[in-house]
Amino acid sequence: MPSQRESNINDFAFDYLRNHYTTRFGAKHILVDKDEQTKQGSITQGLFSMKKEDNTLFVAALHTHHSPEITRALVKYKKKGFNVFRFALTLLTLISVLLAGLLLGQLVSGAVAAVVLAISVFALYSFVGKRLQQRKLARLLDTLKKTPADEQWLGLSISSLTFRNNDLAKQLLAMCERRGVGIITVGQRAKVILMKEPQAATCRRGDFLSHYNADARIRKALLGDSVLRVA
Repeated sequence: MPSQRESNINDFAFDYLRNHYTTRFGAKHILVDKDEQTKQGSITQGLFSMKKEDNTLFVAALHTHHSPEITRALVKYKKKGFNVFRFALTLLTLISVLLAGLLLGQLVSGAVAAVVLAISVFALYSFVGKRLQQRKLARLLDTLKKTPADEQWLGLSISSLTFRNNDLAKQLLAMCERRGVGIITVGQRAKVILMKEPQAATCRRGDFLSHYNADARIRKALLGDSVLRVA
């Protein structure tokens, strides 16, 4: 019997976020566009645009392009830590130092040194490996800011259970919180889970829709011809 596979976030995120904003703002008309490009050339997989009660425009960006890469890192860490090489290197260090102590006739001091060095290698490898993974996730999250929006969402095709007892997943949540990015996931049961709410950003001039190539089209659809385009 074939094993179950995670559902694809792209098949569920659009309906979920449309319903999310319909409930939150009571908006009757939410435009949902896929693969929208900014005027600087960056692309967001989903753009949700709506008019709020005060007639201002609100846009939310959905990012799923790096979902497979982030998912692999979290699942791998959950199942295996970093990899078996960490344990092999630790064992090799232990044996090598023990043999060196034996050949030098310093069995006791060699044994102590072997244990200390083995623990140090294990800890150092773990620390460096984790830091490298964190920096990689940070770089991926920083690319989200290239598609400005009132709210940013990261969509992952992964079970929410992967976040339990997973230090790398906890770091991802913390990094998203610092950047104001929300997270939604979908797993084998095809149920979207809200892992973290996004934090609203402030546009210094006009609104975030003005950053996109589809600005005029979306603005006209939401506000009509009588409203001047924001510069």
